[in-house]
Amino acid sequence: MRPDELAAFAAEVNDRLDRGLGVRVGETALISRRVHVIDPTHPDEAQVKCAADAGQVFYRRSLADEIVHIDIFHSLADVNHYAIAQASRRAAEEFSRETCPSGRFSAAFADFIDVQTATGGGRVTGSLKYGRKPSLQMAHRGHVHLAVLMPREDSGLLYYLVRNAEQVIQWQGVELRRLDRIVNDRNPGGTPVDLSPYSCSTDSLLQEHAPPANPADDCAMMKDALDAAADFGSVSSLAGFLECVAAARRRENPYALLEREYGDAEAMLARLRALEILSGDGACLALTDKGRQMAAFLRRFAREMETQMRKVIRRSGRARAVPLDKSDFTRGRTRGASVRESRAIMSAEEADFRGAISVPGTIGQWAVRCSQQGRRGPIELCDVRIEQARRRVRVDVCLLIDASASMAGKRIQAAKHLARYMFLTCRDRVSVLTFQDRNVTPHVIRARSHRALEHGLSGVRPAGLTPLAAGIVEAVRLLGVRHNAPAMLVLLTDGIPTMNQWTGDPARDALTAAEHIAQNNIPFTCIGLAPNKGFLRRLTEIARGTLYIVDEFDRDVLAKLVKDERSRVQT
Repeated sequence: MRPDELAAFAAEVNDRLDRGLGVRVGETALISRRVHVIDPTHPDEAQVKCAADAGQVFYRRSLADEIVHIDIFHSLADVNHYAIAQASRRAAEEFSRETCPSGRFSAAFADFIDVQTATGGGRVTGSLKYGRKPSLQMAHRGHVHLAVLMPREDSGLLYYLVRNAEQVIQWQGVELRRLDRIVNDRNPGGTPVDLSPYSCSTDSLLQEHAPPANPADDCAMMKDALDAAADFGSVSSLAGFLECVAAARRRENPYALLEREYGDAEAMLARLRALEILSGDGACLALTDKGRQMAAFLRRFAREMETQMRKVIRRSGRARAVPLDKSDFTRGRTRGASVRESRAIMSAEEADFRGAISVPGTIGQWAVRCSQQGRRGPIELCDVRIEQARRRVRVDVCLLIDASASMAGKRIQAAKHLARYMFLTCRDRVSVLTFQDRNVTPHVIRARSHRALEHGLSGVRPAGLTPLAAGIVEAVRLLGVRHNAPAMLVLLTDGIPTMNQWTGDPARDALTAAEHIAQNNIPFTCIGLAPNKGFLRRLTEIARGTLYIVDEFDRDVLAKLVKDERSRVQT
């Protein structure tokens, strides 16, 4: 399905779901947020109990309209629930790939899908050894039941779930049954629906585990989640890791994932254990009860958590005493003054309504005019001077990040944190380029949304050699296309170049490329490590920039340094 068709499908489904009604998808599937009832005397007709919320009835949830209830009808048969679960996981992956090409959030969708057929059920990513109660199995001999917890903006997932389930039913030689009529029963009275045949133990994550007794419990959970997310860089990354641990069929060892993506896995696991989120070691890692509650909490309050996480990131650049080795090779070039201290005295014609009259400036201009004319007179309009703060302007910031193998772990995470900090704390156009092997990859080009930024950063994977010259050339080309805004190039690297560009000497090529920075008069900041100080000093001197040598790439230190350099560029 094309993106525009999927968006139209989701809009139509949401319109009916939001009104508490059922909607038919194709000819065999019924979707709503309510309980569905089939009258055995009219198997081609389904009733939607508009007064019975599916989440509250099936899962005892405290809030309504959180669970989407799907029934796909077929002839009487025992449809294999393992095959339906596999199809549902595949549907989550396909939808995730369409909406987020990196596919890293597919597990978060699949873990919140439950299945039930005549052969059994449970969470589609779980053991699937639940739902074996005879009355429950008998009640599902004529349809496949799915329940999904998801935000309304992800309603396009429903199309993939229905399509894949119908394919599995047909592959098993079972005939799909047409649903001719849907009755939306809005009557809250009448005979109560007997749901006792549907009650059964389950491993579902749709249940509300130990609902908070008061708002303070929610605040405590949010605080612990923010503490845990600090090491992961974003709430979505933490949620993805928790779902990886909870998945029944793991694609990757969670410990290996931590070590590869973030470095120092033991320290991160120690903090997660201290928060009572994880238990076990190595390949035997598992979520505790609190860990499962946190996974559900992150899914339910994703937007609120992201908002709080952004506040944490914005506080990264606060002043702190940091021992630094700084070399300034700007040679006195005017790069603007600090925004907080930058004020200008200008004539009334040049100023706007935001300024205030400068009495000393006005008197001084009047005295000069009187002296030039040889006579004393009253103050005129041409003498009036306005004191006005310089306008804040957007800066075209390009982060050129070394993504060679040596940057894996904490170093690349600190670089990603810097990109998030720059995007969230200013109105700059932030671009992120990485260089590795022979490739220079534009992950983010003048990001305009936080989602686009996160999507770009998710594709950064350190590996290979260091083609520094190629990275500089591409960054200069990108910043050369300016939009009447000052530019700024920030280079983060932990080594010397190991991949050539024009000659057989990678270091010489990088120094030649640095000349392009100076020729284009681009403010340049290089942040590197002590072992490579000699080469980086030569590079920065040629580029006429500023060099900072640090012991290690710390996210707070990087944020502070680039914040200070940016204030020199902004005018």
